[in-house]
Amino acid sequence: MRTVTNEDLKKYHGMVDHYIRKSVIKNWTDASMVKSRQDVSLGNSGLTIADIRQYLLMEVVVGLQKYNPNYRSADGLPVKESTFIFRHLHNRGGQLMKRVCRKRSGYGFWMTQLEKALGESKEQA
Repeated sequence: MRTVTNEDLKKYHGMVDHYIRKSVIKNWTDASMVKSRQDVSLGNSGLTIADIRQYLLMEVVVGLQKYNPNYRSADGLPVKESTFIFRHLHNRGGQLMKRVCRKRSGYGFWMTQLEKALGESKEQA
């Protein structure tokens, strides 16, 4: 198993920030990449931008450990490390966003009435 160093992680900070800007911030109106606002709770998900950044960096570590430099695609071409990490972040980050951004359950944008989100509405009974 590969030992991941801080230098390995520093290469992917830009990719993590890009993923947060393009795929995470659009789900919450109060989300921001500004350093002073990264501890603001995102809806009722219980997460902050700092939490999501930490989760994505952890997924980068997992991806770096899973990366096989000898792997060949179906066409017989080698897969670059950055491409593998990008796909890994896309897949794992997407799974996280599916879990925490269910608007039907009250996550993401605050468009659902609180009673409905908690299941206390007479409509759902």
